[in-house]
Amino acid sequence: MNKSRHKKQILFNLYSQNLEWVKEHPSISFKPDFSNGYLCPLCFDVFFQKDLDNTSLNPLTLEDIPPVSLGGKPLTLTCKKCNSISGHELDVHLLNRLLEIDTQMFLPNSKSKATFELNGNKVNGMFEVEKNGRLKFDIQSHRSNPIQAEKFSKEMFPPRTTYNPLFYPRQFIEPEYRTPPITMKYNKISNERRAEIALLRIAYLIAFSTLGNGFLINSGLFHVREQIQNPDKEILPKVFWIKYDFPTELEGVNIISLPKELQCYLVVFNLRTASQTRQFAIALPGPTKPSIKIYNYITEELCHGDGKTFFNATVEHIPKKDYLRSKEHAFIGNLYWQEYTKEDYKPRPKPKTNTE
Repeated sequence: MNKSRHKKQILFNLYSQNLEWVKEHPSISFKPDFSNGYLCPLCFDVFFQKDLDNTSLNPLTLEDIPPVSLGGKPLTLTCKKCNSISGHELDVHLLNRLLEIDTQMFLPNSKSKATFELNGNKVNGMFEVEKNGRLKFDIQSHRSNPIQAEKFSKEMFPPRTTYNPLFYPRQFIEPEYRTPPITMKYNKISNERRAEIALLRIAYLIAFSTLGNGFLINSGLFHVREQIQNPDKEILPKVFWIKYDFPTELEGVNIISLPKELQCYLVVFNLRTASQTRQFAIALPGPTKPSIKIYNYITEELCHGDGKTFFNATVEHIPKKDYLRSKEHAFIGNLYWQEYTKEDYKPRPKPKTNTE
C-alpha cells in the first residue's frame, strides 16, 4: 500500500466511525441507510471502502486544506469530482490573486505577467521582484505581436555607432544614453469573486476537519455548500470575511457570541506565498439564528469607508483537540454553540498580560 493510499485509509476510518456516532442520534436518519460509509462534505454523496481505489468511477481523494501551494496539508477526503472542480474553478484564482497582490506591493520573491508599452508599441513579458528586492523585467517577444515587438525593441535599444577614436577623436566620448519611459500594466488573470469563494471553501473544510460530521447538521451550511458548488451564482452575499488582525491564539475555529446579529462560527487561518503570510477570518453560519443573515450584517455594518473593519465582538475559541476520535464529541461544535450563544452566557475573563 503506497503512502497516499495509507493516508486515505486512516482518514476514511476516522471520519466513517465519527459518522456512525452521529447517526446514532435519534433525530438523524439517512434514506437509504448505510453503515461504514464516508460522506463527502461538499456534495454529500456517500462513499465506501472500495472508493478509496483510484479505479473507482469517482474515487475519494486527499483534500489539502488549504491548498499545498498556499501552505496546506491533507486533513480530510473529498470525492475526485469535488476536489478537481474546486481546484480548477476556485483555488487557482485564489493563488493567482494573492500572487498578483504580492507583485503590485513589490514584495520580494514575487512575479507576474505584464504588458510593457513604449510609444504605443506593446510587448508581453514578466515582471519580477527578486529576493534582494531588485526589479527584473523579462521582455518576451515570442508572446507578443511581432511587428510591435520589433518596434519596441528598436526604440528600447536603438542602434548605436561605435567610432574608432584614432580616426574620429571628437566622437571618442559618446553621449549619455537614457532608457526611454516605459508603461507597465499587470496582467490580471484571477477572478476575485472565485478567490473569495475559495476562502469560504477553505474555512468550511477546516471547520469540518476539526469538528467532524456533527458540524454538518446545520441548515445554514446548505447555502454555503451550494455557493461553493456554484461559484458563478450569487447565492450568498459577496462578503464572507471579517477584516481584523486576530491574535494567533484564535487561529482555528471560534464562535462569535456577541453581538447576537453576528453569532457565527469564525474560522481564522493563514495562507503563505513565497512573499508573505496573510491571515484570513471567514464567517460561517451557526445552527440557529441569525444563520446566513450574518453576511448581511457584515456587509452593512462592518464594511464601510476604506474597508478596514472596526471589530467589537466577543469571540470564544474552540480548543484544538482530536474531537473525531471520541464518541462523546460527535456533536462538539453544536455543544460549544449552545454554551456560547445561550442567553445567560457570560464570557470568561481574559487572562491579564504582563503589560496590564
